[in-house]
Order: sequence, then structure tokens, then C-alpha cells
Amino acid sequence: MFGIGDQELFLIILFAFLLFGPDKLPGMGRTIGRALRQFRTAQEGVTKVVQSEIIDPIQNVAETSTGKAAAKAKAEDEDMTEEEVAAAKPAETFAERRARLAAEKAAAEKAAASAADADAPAEVAPETPSAEVEPAPEPEPAPEPEPAPTSVEALYGLDDDDDDDLDLDDGKDA
Repeated sequence: MFGIGDQELFLIILFAFLLFGPDKLPGMGRTIGRALRQFRTAQEGVTKVVQSEIIDPIQNVAETSTGKAAAKAKAEDEDMTEEEVAAAKPAETFAERRARLAAEKAAAEKAAASAADADAPAEVAPETPSAEVEPAPEPEPAPEPEPAPTSVEALYGLDDDDDDDLDLDDGKDA
């Protein structure tokens, strides 16, 4: 009861008895009992209002043909595992959604631009024969990067070919 154990309740009652005395405790008990009874009555009244104003209309909607179809679909899904439900729903990844939204935005901008072009006077472009149109040259492939050194000597430059001509005995070039 309210997170209070038996020993704590006994101590509270003992202090109340010592504080108020044996004459006032029965009257206080009656007052507390009446307050609890009124609280329960008010709680039942709220429960009745919620039942009649919220729950019953929802049940009435559920009993219509649309509600019955939704209940039937829910009943069919109850026997499915989580994996089957996930497989039945097409999952759109974040990247796919971002690409789809970008395509929709580009299409909307293109439609707005074409509507703006339709309102503006058209400029006359010089005619060019279609035989003279050359296709755009293909871009050159990028050069491949040099492979990274794989040995410790190559990493620290200890295998350079240009230091072969050094004479290590006297520290002079040969």
C-alpha cells in the first residue's frame, strides 16, 4: 500500500495514537473512510463517462463494414511472425527515400521551369542541320594511383635506389 511496509505502517499508527490520543482516532478513521468512499464513487463516475463517451463510439465504428474489414485483416496478421510481417511490407531504405525525394523535387522544379518557359516568349535559335551535330567526346579515364608501399623499408624510404652510390665506410659519395 503506497510503498509502505507493515513495520512502517505500524509505526505511523503508533505515532498517530500517541499524537492524537485514543479519543480522536476513531473519528479520524471515519473521516478517512468517508473520503476513500467518495473517491471510489468519483472514480466510478469517471469510468462510466469514459466508457460511454470514448470506448462505446470506438466499438460502434469497429462494428461497421470498414471496421470489420480492419479487424479481419488484424486477425489474419496475428498468426504471422514478425519476420513474415516485415517481409510483407516493402521496406524503403533511407538512401532510397532520399533518392526518391530528390527525383520528385527535380521533377517539380523541371515542371515549374517548363511552365515558366511556356509563359516567356520563345527565342529563335539558328537552324543547324542534324548531320553536322557531333557527339560530345568521352572523358578520359583518370590515371590509376600508384600502389601504396607494402614493406616497412618502403614506408620509411630505406629501400631508395639512389642511395646505392653512397659509400658507408667513410660517409662520402663514390
